Amino acid sequence: MLRVTEELKAEYAAHQLEGKAGVWWSHYRTSLPANAVVTWDQFNTAFRNTYIPQGLMTIKHTEFMNVTQGTKSLTEYLHAFNNLSRSTPKFVDTETKKLASFKRRLGPKLSKNMAGNKSTTFNEFVSDALTQENSNVVYAASKNRKRAYEACASQSKTPVTSKSAYRPPNAVTRYKPPQKKSNVKTGVRKSFIVALPRGGTG
Repeated sequence: MLRVTEELKAEYAAHQLEGKAGVWWSHYRTSLPANAVVTWDQFNTAFRNTYIPQGLMTIKHTEFMNVTQGTKSLTEYLHAFNNLSRSTPKFVDTETKKLASFKRRLGPKLSKNMAGNKSTTFNEFVSDALTQENSNVVYAASKNRKRAYEACASQSKTPVTSKSAYRPPNAVTRYKPPQKKSNVKTGVRKSFIVALPRGGTG
């Protein structure tokens, strides 16, 4: 923004370094000849070699090659794509390369919907893809509501099992309370008959 020279870029960037990075820069300057001018390219190379080693770049490159939309929303996939693409500039240094890399990792449904899209720039394609994704969400929600409505309607049409009609008791029949059982045991009487002799003895 300030239209500074390559030398001043390095000075301004170095001025922002704090903590361990600031200590590193001080040691780096002492290794150079007195009054040596550090260009932006020199600063960038030295900084990357120290804090962004090639091993880390290889890991990020692998992550970029493996990133896909999967179950992520398009916005989530876009953020992951942009973050990882910084470590692999050779795949996104033109609109054509960036767009091709982004399309190749879209989810199957959205990729099918966007197959006929004619956007020539990355931003245009992303905008159209976001619109398409929203349409898919609205359609899916409408379909789910219809399915739920049909399920409720089907249940309401299910015939109810008929029950036997209620039959009131006969009014003529009189109520008879239960009889109490007697606890007295019936005894058996034995009759004793006394036989008297008939007639007298002579």
